[in-house]
Amino acid sequence: MSEDTSLGDKDTIDRTQVFAVYNVYRLVIGSVLFALTLSDTGSGLLSDDIALQTTGAGIFVISSLIIALLGSPSKFTTETGIFGVMMMDVVATTLVADPSTSLTSGFTALYLVTVAAASMLLASRQLATLVAALTVLAMLADTLFIMSRGGAETGGLLYAGLRGLLVFLVSWLGQLASATLVQAEQRAEVATSQARRLKLFNDEIVEHMQTGILLVTPKNSLKPVNSAAKDLLMLESNSERPAQLVDPQLAMALEEWRGGDTLMPAPFKPDRGHRTLLPRFTTLETGRDGDAILFIDDYTPMTQFAQSLKLNSLGRLTGSIAHEIRNPLAAVSNAVQLLAENDTMSEGDRELANIIVRNTKRMNDTVNNVLELSRRVPPNLEAIDVNQWIPSVMHEFNEASSEKAALAYTGSCAWPILGDKSQLKRVLDNLIDNAVRHSQDKTGERTADLHIGQSVVQRLCFIDVIDNGEGVAENDQSRLFEPFYTTRPDGTGLGLYLCKELCESNGAEISYRRTHDGRSSFRLSLRMQSRDAQ
Repeated sequence: MSEDTSLGDKDTIDRTQVFAVYNVYRLVIGSVLFALTLSDTGSGLLSDDIALQTTGAGIFVISSLIIALLGSPSKFTTETGIFGVMMMDVVATTLVADPSTSLTSGFTALYLVTVAAASMLLASRQLATLVAALTVLAMLADTLFIMSRGGAETGGLLYAGLRGLLVFLVSWLGQLASATLVQAEQRAEVATSQARRLKLFNDEIVEHMQTGILLVTPKNSLKPVNSAAKDLLMLESNSERPAQLVDPQLAMALEEWRGGDTLMPAPFKPDRGHRTLLPRFTTLETGRDGDAILFIDDYTPMTQFAQSLKLNSLGRLTGSIAHEIRNPLAAVSNAVQLLAENDTMSEGDRELANIIVRNTKRMNDTVNNVLELSRRVPPNLEAIDVNQWIPSVMHEFNEASSEKAALAYTGSCAWPILGDKSQLKRVLDNLIDNAVRHSQDKTGERTADLHIGQSVVQRLCFIDVIDNGEGVAENDQSRLFEPFYTTRPDGTGLGLYLCKELCESNGAEISYRRTHDGRSSFRLSLRMQSRDAQ
C-alpha cells in the first residue's frame, strides 16, 4: 500500500463525522472520570493526588463541550486542529493515568484510544506517528515519575516499554485500516460514479431515441418513458393511462398480443395522429400477463418507401401504355378536327365530330394525369412559411386562370411546415380549382375560402379549402380518393387521387370534412418544423 494512498486520499473520509463521534467519546470518558474523582470510595483506581485526575477529567469534559456547543466540529478537523486536540488528550490522559498505587491501572488504555483516533483522523502519516511517539514519551515520563516517588512495581520500565510498543502497533494498524477504508470508499465512489454516468447515458439514449418506449402494466395501462412515445401517440404527459384511452386500435393489438394471437401486430394509424405506427411488445416476465414494454416506431417512412416502389413499378408500366395511347389519340383528335372544318358536313355529323373531340380531350387529360403519376419524383422537403406562401399560391392561381376567382384566407400558423413547395402547390391548385367550380355550379360565383390553423400538441398545421357547393354525399366520401372515381360527367377521377399521393409523399394527410356551418371542406394536415430545427 502506497504512502500517498494512505495519506492524501484520507480526505475522502468524512472526518467531521468521525471527529464528532470521537468528541462524544471524550465527553463520556471525561464525565465518568470526573464522577469517579468526586465519589472516591478507596477502590484503588485513583491516585493519592485526586486533584491531578480531576484536572485531566475536567480537560476532557470542558474541551469536548466547547467543541460541541461553541463551534462546529468541522472547524477542528484541520490537521492543526486535530493534532492540537490529540495532544490535549495525551496530556489529560497522563494526568488521569497517574496511579501512584498501581502502575497497571486500566486508565493507561486511554492512550490507545487517542492514538487510534489520531491515526484515523490525521491525513499525514508523520503527524499520526508523532502523536504515537509523544504518547510513548508521556507514558515513559509518567512511569519515571512514579518510580522517583518509589511507587514503581517490579519491571515497571519493561512494562512501560511494552506498552510503548503496543502504542506504535495500534498507530500502525490504525493507519493501515484507515488506508484500507479509504481505498474501499474510493472504489465504491468510482463504482457509484460509473453507475450514475451509465444511468445518465442510458436516460439520454432512451430520451433521444426515435422509437417510442412505453411501460405496459398487467392491467393494460401505458406509461410513456421517452419523448418519442408522447410525440408519436400525441400524449401530453408521462402519466399512466389505460391503453383504450390512448388509442382503441393499440388496445386491441395489446389484447391480441396478450392472448398469443399474434407475435407482430400490424401497423395502425392512431385516431389522433396522421402517421402510421408499428407496435412491438416485449414481455418482462415469463408470461405475457405481467409487465411488458411497448416499442412504437413511425412506420410512415416505410409506407412512403413502399408507395414509391409501387409507383415506380406502376409508372414504368402506365408510362409506356400512356405513350402508346397518346399518339393514336392525337391522330384521331386531329383527324376529327379537320373533318369538322369541312363546309359540306351536316349539322348532325358536326355534332358527332364535336363529341369525339370532347372525349378525346378527356382521354388525353386522363393520359396526362397517368403520366404525371408515373413521373413522380421524391419530395424536396424544405421549411415553408405558410403565412406568406398561401397568399402567393392564391395570387398565382388567379394569374394562371382565364377567369378570376374571389379567394380569401384567414388564420395563421406559428411554425413553418415541412414539404415540397411545388408538389404541395399542385395539391392546393387542384383543391382550389375544385372549390371554385363547385361554388360556381351552385351559386354562379367563382369563390373559395382558405383557413389556416394549427395544433401545437400534434405539431400539425391545417389548411382548409372551403367551397359553397353542394358538398359530397356521405355515401361517396369513403371513395373520394380512389383512382378513376368521380361524380362529374366530365371528370377523370384522378385529381384527388393525385392529391392524396402527393400528400403521402410529403408526410401530409388530406381529408374531407364539413365545417361547423355545413360547408364543404378539404383539409391538408402538414407537419410543422420542430422547435429544435429553428
